[in-house]
Amino acid sequence: MSLMIIGGPQRGRRGVALLAALWLVVAIATVALQFSLEARERRTVGILASERGIQRAAALGALAAVQAKLEQALRIAPSGTSPALARLRASDPWAYVDSLYSVPVYVDSMEVDVVARDLGERLNINQVNETELQTFFSFLLGDYSKATHLAQAVMDWRDADSIPRPSGAERDAYIKAGMLALPTNSTFRDVEELQNVMGMTPDIYAIVSPYLTTRGSGAININTAPVPVLRALPGMTDATLNMILMLRSQGRRIDNINQIFQQGARGRPVAGQLSSQAAINQLQSRTTTRTNQVELRITARVGPQAPPTELIAVVAPIIATTGNGRNTTTNSTAFVTSKLWR
Repeated sequence: MSLMIIGGPQRGRRGVALLAALWLVVAIATVALQFSLEARERRTVGILASERGIQRAAALGALAAVQAKLEQALRIAPSGTSPALARLRASDPWAYVDSLYSVPVYVDSMEVDVVARDLGERLNINQVNETELQTFFSFLLGDYSKATHLAQAVMDWRDADSIPRPSGAERDAYIKAGMLALPTNSTFRDVEELQNVMGMTPDIYAIVSPYLTTRGSGAININTAPVPVLRALPGMTDATLNMILMLRSQGRRIDNINQIFQQGARGRPVAGQLSSQAAINQLQSRTTTRTNQVELRITARVGPQAPPTELIAVVAPIIATTGNGRNTTTNSTAFVTSKLWR
């Protein structure tokens, strides 16, 4: 007696078809998920690009607003102020720039942070020489040996050759020390790059960085620069530094470098001052008595979660005189000399 199995092959084929359908559903779901992830990523990139564009526009708007205020200060004398303040603003229209212009600026109801500072209050790390660097580091750190090493290491980082100074360091020394960053043999792009110099610890960097910059002409404002910056200037002695600080404490503005080198009661130089004409000329070539360059750090952010956009701009006054005789016209402009986006 034999048994007949009814529907066996059909059931097998149905199982295969069901399995194939399931695999097809999985494949379609995988492709759909991939498209969804790509679409989400593109949407995120689009949102970030849109936010960055809005922030850049807001930063440029804030720059234009502050630039207009700086230009107004050049052209229009302050009104309703004391005679002393009026004289100060006449001799230096951008005096106290860090207090007057470091305020939020609203661009189309969006708050943009602005920080202004006089570049004449900082040493340009790309322009000071080895002796000035050594004096600066020694004054702040109180360690002549460490100051010598740092000054020469900074100079080795900046100069174009690969020959190390006696206490400096070039490429080979960085490689042997296992340091990731190597000397660029060119100028510093920003002060933060100073952290890569051999011997520059985080503690030392925190001490010296507030007095340094990589922007500006390098001229030091003798009326506002802090003591460590003044001390690094060529020909600067303790007696000359004390004279500057005394004039400041008395509320007297220095309008000419010769005011610092006053003569004693008998027409003799003040003790401790290098009062030769060569020393005076050297100091005069490195200093100014007014605010000539302003750095603006402008930060824009559309929301608390958005990455901020930072614009660093340097503004300088340009005074042009046209005509001659009685028809002379003076036009003052606040000109943006450089812009850097971050």
